Amino acid sequence: RGRGSIMVFSSIRAEVVEPGQGVYAATKAGARQMCRALAAELGPKGVRVNLIAPGVVETPLTAPIKSKPDWYEAYANKSIFKRWGQPHEMVGAVVFLASEASSYVTGAVITVDGGWTAADGRFMPPL
Repeated sequence: RGRGSIMVFSSIRAEVVEPGQGVYAATKAGARQMCRALAAELGPKGVRVNLIAPGVVETPLTAPIKSKPDWYEAYANKSIFKRWGQPHEMVGAVVFLASEASSYVTGAVITVDGGWTAADGRFMPPL
């Protein structure tokens, strides 16, 4: 009692968009702001609120994209690791935010995207 941890799942689409994804991106950005507002409101009660922002992860939701080889590869190439994320790769962020190791973390966004947003998903010439 008097403490807790709420985790909100959103997406990197709160930051990076592409044509046709405006409404989806807006909802993800809204979730990000909701997380910050809830962190401010619930923090004094001992409740931490944080957000996990995955990149492209292989799930049933993304199966239609995966079924199109050109699209699958295009999305994979936006990651620094040149692949899609796997659901189990989200677990570390969840465990951290649920643990006492994150007792001073609230209103934060943990991005789990294989470096997509770090590299901005842009073409990188060979070195």
